[in-house]
Amino acid sequence: MVAIQRIIEVTQEIDTKGNFSRADFDELAMLVEHSASQLPKRFVKIVEESDRKFPSGPTREAYNGRIELAERLRKVLNVAKELPSSPQLELDDDALLPTFSLEKNDKSRVLELCAQMRKIVLGTEIFDQPHRRRLLNRIAGIEYQVEQPKGLLDVLRAGVSDVGETLGKFGTDIEPLTKRMNEVTQIARSNSKEYDKIPSPEEVKRLPAPENPTKE
Repeated sequence: MVAIQRIIEVTQEIDTKGNFSRADFDELAMLVEHSASQLPKRFVKIVEESDRKFPSGPTREAYNGRIELAERLRKVLNVAKELPSSPQLELDDDALLPTFSLEKNDKSRVLELCAQMRKIVLGTEIFDQPHRRRLLNRIAGIEYQVEQPKGLLDVLRAGVSDVGETLGKFGTDIEPLTKRMNEVTQIARSNSKEYDKIPSPEEVKRLPAPENPTKE
């Protein structure tokens, strides 16, 4: 089941990223090859056909092809989750893939934090374009998960990881961004069934909207 969990995660990652690489897709293709019997047939077929004719390259046509591919894979998995005749893949197993569900106030707060994080990323000059785009894509992915009946907690965890990697690469203080990402994760974590019986960390202090992207 570890491979199945990773397939779900990679599918979500490439859908969030949009302009994913051939290497990203290679990981998915190898996992699908290993677990084909446990996956929806259409999902396997799309991966196999795309593996033979992957839309690689810097052209607009190739870029649009990758976007469409990611969307198709995500939608097939979403539909499979609703079908009683799906194979052994248990897409609705929260123990396998932790989820969260937010009430109105928590959702509003998370979306507010996402808007603040986007402002910080756009207003901080130290980021190179690939890292700025990666962080903006991650924020958009979090906003997407927040709007779902069951958001994937791992997408938010990946956001924390991306911020940490960015901090390591540029060696600069991006504490305002880090704190907001951590608060988003804490809110989602406190609304996840998988953590109901686990003592949660000290509550993150609410933060005002940033006036200066590089200072508190």
